[in-house]
Amino acid sequence: MPRNPGTGVYSKPSPDVITGTTIESTVYNTFVGDVETDLNTARPVSSGGTGATSADGALVNVSGEKAAQLVTDYNTHVWFPGSFRSAAAAAGAPNATSSFVGTAYINEALANPPTNQNVVLEARDQNDTGYVPGRTYVREKKAGVWSAWTGGIYAAPFDAMAYSGMQVNGGMEVSQENGAAGITFVGTQTKFLLDGWVGQAVLTTGQISMNQQVLPTEVPGFKNCLQIGVTVGTAAIGSDYVRLSTRIEGYRFMRMAWGTANAKPLTIGFWARASVAGIYKMFVTNFDNSLITAVVPFTLAGGAVFQWVAVTVPAQTTGVWKADNTIGAVIIIETASSGTANTITTGGYFSITGVIVLPGTQAPTAAQSPLIMRPYDQELVTCQRYWNKLAVNGRFFAAGANHYIVSPVYYPPMRTIPTFAFLSAGSQLNILAGSPVIATVNNSSGYFQFGSNGAGDCFSTGTIISLDARL
Repeated sequence: MPRNPGTGVYSKPSPDVITGTTIESTVYNTFVGDVETDLNTARPVSSGGTGATSADGALVNVSGEKAAQLVTDYNTHVWFPGSFRSAAAAAGAPNATSSFVGTAYINEALANPPTNQNVVLEARDQNDTGYVPGRTYVREKKAGVWSAWTGGIYAAPFDAMAYSGMQVNGGMEVSQENGAAGITFVGTQTKFLLDGWVGQAVLTTGQISMNQQVLPTEVPGFKNCLQIGVTVGTAAIGSDYVRLSTRIEGYRFMRMAWGTANAKPLTIGFWARASVAGIYKMFVTNFDNSLITAVVPFTLAGGAVFQWVAVTVPAQTTGVWKADNTIGAVIIIETASSGTANTITTGGYFSITGVIVLPGTQAPTAAQSPLIMRPYDQELVTCQRYWNKLAVNGRFFAAGANHYIVSPVYYPPMRTIPTFAFLSAGSQLNILAGSPVIATVNNSSGYFQFGSNGAGDCFSTGTIISLDARL
């Protein structure tokens, strides 16, 4: 065939026929056969063709994108750049109940068939009730390995969500009451740990300790963790268990709309490690434990290296979930129980930090996780709504058994009228034993009454009182 293979230019197979002469059959047949061959052969792009004999090959040759690729298996599909669609129950889809449409991006040279070593997929849920457009999920293949799907966020970027976490002290930075001191658990006990966190243990035998600890370096962006350490092991777990929990105030949790038809899923992300490899459990209860969600398991590989974990608790359309200043929900992490089959062995541990609690089905990535945490100064103020301490100082001159009253304002205002306890008596002169007498007015101020022994100059300095309005 006379088409130049290098340039793609077509050349006539025979010389021009002279007018008035007879065309020989050989010349005619050669010419017609050549045209037939050329018309039935892929024409080069340089000559107005596609250089291909298939639609996919043509797309590659003209650097085109494929529209509406039908996907039945997201794991094995051969991806071309362009749009795609899938019906419900497609294998490897973000979920098994929705149909999806989206876009495929290819970060490699085009070929037919594509090598598909570096691909990014954006899939939008077409069955997302109540949200237009539907939520978007993202998945990426790097060097031939697929990541998990992430997404489900309603088009809101993470910087807009940075203050929306419902957790209190998820970075385990604030420990006003206990500092880094270990809190020991023997038998059946429930105790406050760090601000916003509660430990619970039911131990037939054995002993554990829970406390704030400085993190190792493998979790950039975080300083502290909450750690459970086993000081005396047990022979068998039986019906015993060890739990961590955080109680979320109703005002913070009410955005979930749980207990209604508009309830949203709840997603919890966190860093964790454990000495024992295995399955751990998370679930959520309402204020009186009358409704307990299904358990959501998560797996830890075991050892000193922290893993980023994200779990989603389905929306709860039933039950009573408070929307006031009482308990809205309790998030519980079970680290050892008959349900987890994890043991309590001397020297064992479980550590957690970077907890973020968000509405919807998406958590930040491991790299994003420190960026979404509130800074320490704001987290401290949030914690002081539930537990705070106050210095009460005063001085007066008394000729008799007089008294004086100090009426400080609490900042920030407490969740409710707090209870009080003396942390330190400080220094006192001529102050009656048992002073001050404590009373409250409301959740933002109270008064403290000091009595004198009538000896003249009276003062009290450095008296420290705790204000407790924890859930």
